[in-house]
Amino acid sequence: MTDQLLGILKIALLALLYLFFARVLWAVWSEVRGPRPGRTIASPPPSVIGSSSAADQTMAAPVPVAPNRARRSRRDAAQKLVVLLPKERKGASFAVAAEITIGRAPHCTISIPDDTFVSQLHVRLFRNADRTWVEDLGSTNGSYLNGARLDSIRPLDKGDRLQIGSTVLEGQ
Repeated sequence: MTDQLLGILKIALLALLYLFFARVLWAVWSEVRGPRPGRTIASPPPSVIGSSSAADQTMAAPVPVAPNRARRSRRDAAQKLVVLLPKERKGASFAVAAEITIGRAPHCTISIPDDTFVSQLHVRLFRNADRTWVEDLGSTNGSYLNGARLDSIRPLDKGDRLQIGSTVLEGQ
């Protein structure tokens, strides 16, 4: 190889290295900066779901929903959330109050500190007009309602499944 080609390869490698560091810093900054301005989040006392092993730190695919369940008409709003997955937390239930938040931050109503696929402030659930509504708060990995990515505010009814990272909750 000629000296000119080696010089070009060195510069290209250096540029890729700087791009990599810029991407890492952007990812860290987006997690550290917290919620977006203009969002009002209540900070009730934390309730930690629990710890988990390294075995369930892998990102689970969205939970599929049976076809008949998706087509069925539901009118009952979810009054509480029950953990279905992971097995270590199965059965834990949380009442849906006026507003609750789910995320890794300790000030969230439902704190999931050990799941790295959950953002600091991931999801907000609130009650309005006798309905329970769920909203993704700009999380990095997204939230899934009945297997479909949550891209707007949606109602949460009994039997609906909400996936946040590797945690699956069901409305009851």
